[in-house]
Amino acid sequence: MTRAKVLLYALHLVGNASLLWLGYVWLGMNEADSSRLAGSALVLLVFVLAALWLHGTALALFDRDLSLSFRGAAIRALRCLPWLFLLAVAVAIVYGLLAYAYGALEHTAFVIGSFLTMTIRKPVPPAKVMACFHGFIWLLRWIVVPALAFPMAAGIIAQRSPWLKRRWLYWLEVAALSLCAVWIPLRLLNWIPKAEAFGMQLFSFSIRIGFGYLLFVAAVLALEFFTSSGKPRSSQVSTAASP
Repeated sequence: MTRAKVLLYALHLVGNASLLWLGYVWLGMNEADSSRLAGSALVLLVFVLAALWLHGTALALFDRDLSLSFRGAAIRALRCLPWLFLLAVAVAIVYGLLAYAYGALEHTAFVIGSFLTMTIRKPVPPAKVMACFHGFIWLLRWIVVPALAFPMAAGIIAQRSPWLKRRWLYWLEVAALSLCAVWIPLRLLNWIPKAEAFGMQLFSFSIRIGFGYLLFVAAVLALEFFTSSGKPRSSQVSTAASP
């Protein structure tokens, strides 16, 4: 393991924790007047740019074709921040639309359920149609969007096509690692074990939040690794001479 990667792993352990704390601070900020609203917007901007710089550095360092040092990867990610920010805004809009659609399809589910009931002559409850909608949105939220966003970010960093030699196995890797990075840690935090003593509850919470955080960091780093270098090189470094 190179010194640059050790620095990157240490930076992710500390940096992601700092970002989570900054996000917690932002959620608790008062926005009663214009000055406090501006302060809240500034904290949010710092949060987004710092996150993009942190993970952009990982994408740059893991890229085999770039072969950058830790400092070079950080500088390259910093130079790409404007384009990464535009990508982040686009992804945030997509997630906002998915969140809106998650709760705004009840009437559509009722119409589709009624149509199917009259067509196939069997009752189709709108709740089942709604469950299908929610399942589709879940796939988009946790698998499809990350599988599209991470290669685009890597393409911005490397300044090449994001779909260059992208294997079908990569999409399965993104799906599994996205669940490990976000979905499973959230499930761990929401899980309430059956323990009456406060000490046991606190111990359980500490273990769950610690394991969930380590799983999040490891999965995100693995996802960035597979996105940037988990594919063949675009060209061979050298070729053997023919006899």
